Amino acid sequence: MSEDGEARAREEVFGEALASLCERLERLLAEVPAPLREDVALALRQEGKLLAWRAVSRAEAQVGRLSEPQAGRWPLLTFLIARSLSPAVALDYAAGAALAVECLVCAIDILDDLVDDDQTPLLQAVGEARAINAAAALLALAQQAILTVAPGARAPAAEPLALLGELQAASLACLAGQQSDLLAEAQPLSAYGREDCLALAAAKAGSLMRLACRLGALVAGASPPLCELFSRLGELLGIAGQLDNDCHDLHASLAPPPALSQPKSDLRRGKKTLPLVLAASTGCSPEELFALQHGAPVSSALSARLAEAITAAWSICLLYRERARLCLQAIEACQPLPPELHQLLGL
Repeated sequence: MSEDGEARAREEVFGEALASLCERLERLLAEVPAPLREDVALALRQEGKLLAWRAVSRAEAQVGRLSEPQAGRWPLLTFLIARSLSPAVALDYAAGAALAVECLVCAIDILDDLVDDDQTPLLQAVGEARAINAAAALLALAQQAILTVAPGARAPAAEPLALLGELQAASLACLAGQQSDLLAEAQPLSAYGREDCLALAAAKAGSLMRLACRLGALVAGASPPLCELFSRLGELLGIAGQLDNDCHDLHASLAPPPALSQPKSDLRRGKKTLPLVLAASTGCSPEELFALQHGAPVSSALSARLAEAITAAWSICLLYRERARLCLQAIEACQPLPPELHQLLGL
């Protein structure tokens, strides 16, 4: 098959899976009480979320371009892992686990935006109080997505209670990471080192991506060693993604206006991100970094030191991606994976 043909085949797999997941999510939303349903649905239509996929795919189709999915990536990952490991797995069971991941991640994103005081389109539309209520509903809906699967569709290798246990463990790990992040805001940068930053990244982003990969393997009835490999793969990719975001945010703060009119919330709130901690450990004074956090002009000398710290943090990010690639190789020694899953994983 030609390269274009392979790309179209991957697009068809993504499109069919996302359409199926959207249909099932809309059925799940129908069970949400009417006063809540509109806000929960709006949250799931935000950029990157599953219900935004239809609008994105229509826009791409109009310009004759279908690309790697930018919406619904989290549930798609869980769903495709399950289908790749066990093509005979019941669609409803795989979709239930995938939608649980989507609802949990959506809830965590809302809570994260509220904590960081980020004025997202959702918060501007519904306000803080209704957003909190929508996040709470999404946490409940994540459990409902697993529990409402018909008994005949359940795989004996991973009963719903086992999936719920994984969901709750990941939720608590992520929230504990968020709590540590909040407590760290009041501490000086000098009190934190590289390992502290990596532990935070593992607790926050690592725990969620670990869940997305692990649930897919559990639903497929994969062996315990293979489930552990998928768990490790997800955690490594989650950490790498968090480090990449932190580097991009600090890099954007060095750009001249109007690229960034005010510091990102991580800077304003004194978050202990890896590039900032590395900058503090390599000569940037607390006074310089404090001024940076409050939007002061950046001197050329400070900009150069921050650029070095960003490069060092990106190098660590690439190290985690390489570890993820090696983990994927170990998985494929047991079970080859299709090209669309490679594309989605970014490896």
